[in-house]
Amino acid sequence: MIDLSTIRQELVRAVAATDAAIHVRAFSAWIHGDVDRLSQEVSRALAASENNMLPEQVAAFGYGKTCGLLSDAQNNLLLNEIQQFSGRKFFSTGRPLRVEIDGIALLGMALVVREFLDRTWLSDLLSRSAKEVGDNAWALGLVSAARYLIGTGPAPQDPADLAFALALRGIGSANDGLATSAWQIASQLPSSPNLGLDMLSVRLSAFDGVVARSSHVRIVGPGFDDLLLALRGVPRAMKHWAFETKPRTPRSEIAVWHVENEYHVQALLWTILAPIFPDLEDEENLPSVGHKRPRVDLAVPSIRTLIEVKYMRGGAQSDFAKVIDEVAADASLYLSTTKAFDKIVAFVWDDSAHSEQHHELQSGLARIKGVEAAVVVSRPGRMGRQS
Repeated sequence: MIDLSTIRQELVRAVAATDAAIHVRAFSAWIHGDVDRLSQEVSRALAASENNMLPEQVAAFGYGKTCGLLSDAQNNLLLNEIQQFSGRKFFSTGRPLRVEIDGIALLGMALVVREFLDRTWLSDLLSRSAKEVGDNAWALGLVSAARYLIGTGPAPQDPADLAFALALRGIGSANDGLATSAWQIASQLPSSPNLGLDMLSVRLSAFDGVVARSSHVRIVGPGFDDLLLALRGVPRAMKHWAFETKPRTPRSEIAVWHVENEYHVQALLWTILAPIFPDLEDEENLPSVGHKRPRVDLAVPSIRTLIEVKYMRGGAQSDFAKVIDEVAADASLYLSTTKAFDKIVAFVWDDSAHSEQHHELQSGLARIKGVEAAVVVSRPGRMGRQS
């Protein structure tokens, strides 16, 4: 049976490996709330523009504007481009349809036009667009979201993963029924070759959104599944991890919390897990085996689980192989010394951020006898290494 962490890693891998037009890449970053990546796409859109922006570049700017990434000059440029775009003639006879049926582009522009008093031109365009894409549920969902933004239609409800992911970004309502329907889609392996970057990104966003929504850990008697939810939520937990480039207040200094070794990772996990598992222990000594005195990183006796922490600096195949070998050796030693624990969770901090290798690493770790689950987390992109 494929576990949820494997599905998520496969979604992450597919998103990283799939390229698309600039506005789709901007949409991908926006739907994830990835401000750094979105800022890069806005810069690319600006660099690619000459005299007039293409609709795709305008849309990319629209996604950037919603996150406050545009300078005053860029914002003025965007508003001017939208004003010029509003005077174009759409659905011209004999001309192939382009932006007229491009839901990602239309949504990006709607994010800007919703602030205008006169939205008639976009309202008319979207009304015709909805008819043209009526047999394409995905495109219709995006067009419906654009119509909702400018006040000419209800929030989209289909496809459910798209509707839920958009609701997390403030377009519609993320109720329990929609979350349940979205999960049925997002919790499947992305095996179809027809999934583009937009669909993959929405699935990943919906996946994370549903997990975050449903991972309210039971404080009374938390179990093994609660432990996994907490560990898999480490990337989200680090959203406000201090890694500043300037002081946050006039009287404070710049705070930069590096994660440099296994001890730092253990400290991070202790901070997250200690309030959930009152019996959490660190540097737990197990009974001796010959001349060896095994000592595990973290242990939760109430659920008979050991947590083995690994810090991987490099991204070469040898580095991944070394982690598997070390965990295999530790697992064999640990479980042979005590009957108090019968499960191991391997937690790997990948400082090289080679997320495309995580699926294979995780699969390898999970095949080790005694390892019940494996979680691999990349160093966050904003925690950049200085060359």
